[in-house]
Amino acid sequence: MPRYALALINIAVAGVGLAAVAVLAGLTVLAPFFHYSTYVVLSGSMAPSIQVGSVVVVRATPPEELKIGDVITFVRAGDQENVTHRIVAIEDTVDGPSFTTRGDANNVADTAEIRYNAMAGKVAASLPFVGYVLKWVSSPAARLLLIVVPGVLLAGIWLWEIWQPALDRWSRSRTEATRPEASPPARPSAQSPEDAPFPSIRR
Repeated sequence: MPRYALALINIAVAGVGLAAVAVLAGLTVLAPFFHYSTYVVLSGSMAPSIQVGSVVVVRATPPEELKIGDVITFVRAGDQENVTHRIVAIEDTVDGPSFTTRGDANNVADTAEIRYNAMAGKVAASLPFVGYVLKWVSSPAARLLLIVVPGVLLAGIWLWEIWQPALDRWSRSRTEATRPEASPPARPSAQSPEDAPFPSIRR
């Protein structure tokens, strides 16, 4: 295999690995440091704006900055499930603003009003299908594919680069060993005195 092909494979494998690590780190490890949270959307109540399997990036937002039309993630009373719906009404109360929400795909608003203390925050972005990726990454098969397979591939490329010069030398030696030997040059035939370049003088 040409060296430039091996270099391209190394770059591609490293690039895919780094991209996957960066996305996973951004959605998990780095979230607390940058003050945002991520949630996987498990229902189609916000379709088509936010599809099932999307990951929503949620930032804590002061209640006075929220307005009708914003999408928020909150904890639904009773089952303690995270829900992502759109604000359709805001009411000022003695205990602070109360929010009425509804999913874009739903015909009626949610029955329970949402208080700010039960809210994760405002949805800043949604990443389609990334939720499926996160769920798949957590499976044993994904860990095998993402860790073991690239490691074996890189090890194979590394070994090939080490062994290739020795294999080339072995191949050349085999070729030279099987090549037929050249016939020795024919000896010149005996010449008569008359045919010699400098004929002898007879006395």
